[in-house]
Amino acid sequence: MTSLISLRHLRLLPALLVLILALVGAQLDAAAPIADKHVKRRVELMATQKAALTTLADMMAGRIVFDASKAKAARRTLIKSTGDIRKRFKKPRMDPNSHARPLIWQQWRDFETRAARAKDAAKGLSAHTMNGLLRTVPNMMQACLSCHETYRDTPNDFITH
Repeated sequence: MTSLISLRHLRLLPALLVLILALVGAQLDAAAPIADKHVKRRVELMATQKAALTTLADMMAGRIVFDASKAKAARRTLIKSTGDIRKRFKKPRMDPNSHARPLIWQQWRDFETRAARAKDAAKGLSAHTMNGLLRTVPNMMQACLSCHETYRDTPNDFITH
């Protein structure tokens, strides 16, 4: 019985991942101009992460064929980019077109902890097989969502972070 429940949940996973991606990210095609170059780099960093996660979610949902080399490349991108989160947010820079909450810098230690969890989740991604993705991508998504729920204002159609 337990295996049937697990199997049923695995079948729902691709739809759940698409929903999470929609909640976590906004459209990037028509991004509003950002004056501060440091904030712009922060937004670009998050857009890179979103693209890598979208690749993995598309594989899991069957929208694109599973390709271990592309999955591994997305994993490498996520490891590198999550490692840069603290550096990109270190100084409290704001821009009218950013959705970073000032709370980041008021609760810096917690933010750092969440960034470290995201990097650990990226390192824990198993990109060799589809089953590996199904098992490990949800942890990555949860790490992103956890931070965004606390430290990111609700995005509109034009802005990311």
